[in-house]
Amino acid sequence: MVYVYDASFIAATIIPDEKNARVDKLRESVGENDEIYIPQLLWYEITNIFKNLTRRKRYTYEEVLTFFPRIDAIRLTIDSEAGITYSEKLLRLCNDYNLSAYDAAYLELAGRKKAFLCTMDEKLRTAAAQCGVAVLE
Repeated sequence: MVYVYDASFIAATIIPDEKNARVDKLRESVGENDEIYIPQLLWYEITNIFKNLTRRKRYTYEEVLTFFPRIDAIRLTIDSEAGITYSEKLLRLCNDYNLSAYDAAYLELAGRKKAFLCTMDEKLRTAAAQCGVAVLE
């Protein structure tokens, strides 16, 4: 099977106080031969999440650094789609489903790869259902 993970799903997978049984169960359903894709922008989003964790004093800088190897262990494949045509696709999804360009990137990737979208974001889950992209439940 093929999956697309967004930043909210990865955060709920690796950040101790954001973990929950539902996410753990979903992660356990992913097999060793399954593929997990992310758009390049995930790294910016994760870094921003980590910055906010330290700014809000939920975790120290040193604690946050320990989260990176946890991400690395997930076996992510970075998608390199880019360019004007790609941006036009994202803009169409933004307009059709009232999404940010960031969320549209995950939705576009899941649709293109015919993948299950893994997200904790309810608005993105709704948009995926509306355009026929499977969401991992």
